[in-house]
Amino acid sequence: MYLSKIFNLNLLKSKGLETTKHLHGVFVEIKGKGILITGKSGIGKSEVALDLIHRGHKLIADDSVVFYKQDKNTLVGQAPSLLKNMMEVRNLGILDIKKLFGEKSVIKKEKLFLVIELKSFQKKIAYPRLEMNIGFFKLFDITVPKIELPMNQTRHISLLIETAVKNYILLNKGSNATKNFSQKLNLQLSLDH
Repeated sequence: MYLSKIFNLNLLKSKGLETTKHLHGVFVEIKGKGILITGKSGIGKSEVALDLIHRGHKLIADDSVVFYKQDKNTLVGQAPSLLKNMMEVRNLGILDIKKLFGEKSVIKKEKLFLVIELKSFQKKIAYPRLEMNIGFFKLFDITVPKIELPMNQTRHISLLIETAVKNYILLNKGSNATKNFSQKLNLQLSLDH
């Protein structure tokens, strides 16, 4: 949120265009898909995105993402022009990702495929263990799937995000590991009796 405040991005927003919206978050490309990472300020979105970039994925926008409707079912996101290729990381300052990681570490825009919301881990909450809990995120009149990921100091969040994206792609192709395991277990139990 700091970059947005420094450059007062409210002044940079397109006047009169109701088809664009600025959102707080980090937009990255993972496995060819646009992934918006959201969460409260200070939760570690940029640090997680930096690790994803280090792992070979691409930055689209940090801190402020401009979304617009490409058609009635598709949202496309990109960085405000002033923040293109830039990322702000606490204690490191403002980084030029393209200069640090090379041309292949950034892309201009991408379709929004999935939202990952980072949340602080709460001991009192019983988190699902056997399946991803897929909710929804709505922007304009378009609904996009959303996965909430609880964070604590021991979890490798960038690996979990990368895995959640890959698993969601498989779910879209009809492959559900939990369902397949359950069917195998039921078959085994029926054979044992």
